[in-house]
Formats: sequence, C-alpha cells, structure tokens
Amino acid sequence: MKQLRMWRVYLLLICLIPVFAQAKASQPDAAQLFIDMSKSFSNLSYDGIFVHSEENQMNSMRVKHERKEGKEYESLVDLDGQKIKVLRIGDTVICVYPNESYSNKLTIGKAPFDRFKQLDIDRLKQGYRLELSDKMGRIAGRDTRVLKLVPKDSYRYGHELWLDVKNHFLLKHDITDASGKLLDRIQFTAVNFHPNLQRSDFIPKKGEYSEKLTEPMYRAVKSKWTFDWLPPGFALVWPNARAIHQGSTMLLLSDGMASISVFVDTVSKPKATTMMNMGATMAGEKTIKVGKQLYLVTMVGEVPSITIEKLMSVFRPKAKE
Repeated sequence: MKQLRMWRVYLLLICLIPVFAQAKASQPDAAQLFIDMSKSFSNLSYDGIFVHSEENQMNSMRVKHERKEGKEYESLVDLDGQKIKVLRIGDTVICVYPNESYSNKLTIGKAPFDRFKQLDIDRLKQGYRLELSDKMGRIAGRDTRVLKLVPKDSYRYGHELWLDVKNHFLLKHDITDASGKLLDRIQFTAVNFHPNLQRSDFIPKKGEYSEKLTEPMYRAVKSKWTFDWLPPGFALVWPNARAIHQGSTMLLLSDGMASISVFVDTVSKPKATTMMNMGATMAGEKTIKVGKQLYLVTMVGEVPSITIEKLMSVFRPKAKE
C-alpha cells in the first residue's frame, strides 16, 4: 500500500513537470516588460483620462496620442483648470490658452509619464531590483500585472507600475516610501487604444490663443562644483553645468528613474539650511561660503530627505586646477 502511494506521488510529479516548465517559460521577463512599456507610449495610439494625485492635491488630464508617417502627435489637456492645452507634433510644442490673458502665466508642461519613454535598464539595475509581482488587477476596465522597482538602498523611492496585460501600456504608477506609504500616484480612469483621432485633434481651434514653446537654450559652462559621493546609480546627466542667468548655474543628477536638480546662486546674505517636501518631491537649501563669496545651493528631486541631506553635505567647490 505504501509503495503504491509512492508510485502515485511519483507519477503525479512526472505529469506536473511539463506544466511547471511551460508556466516558467511563459512567465514574462521583468526587464523586457519595462522595455515594452517604454516603447508603448510612443508606438501606440490612445485617448485617455488620467488623474495625478499627491498629498491632498489631485489633477485630472486628458491625453491623446497618435503616430502617423513616423511622426508623433500628442495633445495634453488640463480638465480641472482653465482648459490649457499642450500640443506636440514631432519636435514642435504649442501651448494653447483659452485667451491671451493667460499666456505665459499658466502651463501644464509635459505629461507626467514622459520619464518612461527613454529608460536605461542596466542603469536602473544599479539602484533597483526589477520584480514582477504575482499581483493582478483591473485599471480603467483593463487587466493589469504589476511590475516593481524595489530600491536597493534608502536613497530612492519604490515604484509600482501597473501594466496592461495585452499591450504593456502603463495604466497606474505609484511612488512609495520605505514604509510603503503612498506619496504620488498617476492612474488612468479611462483609455481607448483604438481612437479615431484626426489631424484636427492636434491643431488649435479658432478663438484659442496659442504660442509655440521653445526649450531655453542654456549656455553650457564649466562646472565649478563636485560631489564627494553619489548614491549608486546616480550620475550627472550633463557633463557641464548650465548657466541659467548671471551668477546662477544648474546641475542635474539621475539614476534613470529619479532626478535631482541642483541650483547654485550667488547671494549676499546667508540663509538657514531648510528642508521641505510635497508628496514625493523633496527640496533643500544650504548656504556655502567659498572665499568671500556666498552661494545658495538648492536641490530638488523625487527622492527621500536623507538623499538631499547627504548630497548637500558632500557638495563642494572643485579644487583649482
């Protein structure tokens, strides 16, 4: 009897081996899913409404996207404010206002998920573990799977990405701190991947006031500043600093997901060291004296306070060559 039971267990295991092997083979690769997600924003056609929430603030927007003849068309409309719209056709960006009185006063900028369009997986892996969760769900009426970016240290936040099972489009993005507290969320409430978009969807309508937007051409200058230490995966985005205006320069750090802007301004009076935050965004200020000159260093980024505090402590002028 005992021998018979052993044979039954043995036969059951033999039968299950192909099933387990097949399940493992069909399990998608986390890194490849990340790449597919990154491409989906540019390659798919979609018309959707998403909500961006942080702390007690919430804003809803409508985004339309189409690729025609190798060129991208995108429309981003603020649904809660003054109907301000940003249109993008290839490299041309136009900001559309309800009338001229709002010109240059209000803008909604870029879509919050633009950061996902160009990702370096190898760089991300320096600071995060890419994990495919067993958690499944439904967002905007579509089946999703969850991809996680788990920080390897305390210098960055965690990210949960809810991807459409069929086309790997990002339907929900959560940023969480080390305790799991939600800091920032972007979530689609409705999306159509077969929209009948026309060229008129990306052209300002009669009666609206529009202005072509151009990126400021900041002058590259030799950086006078350096860091004695950087968290793993973080590096300067630009080899040089950028001169914003007289006496003010900017540096930019990134780990492939989070970015930290560093502003250095000449000042006449010292300011107290301060830290402030809103949702996932942390900012810090500190005065540094070099010789007789005072500089105000401001750092802003989607990172924990410990990261800003540590970076401000190791930021210093370069040794004279």
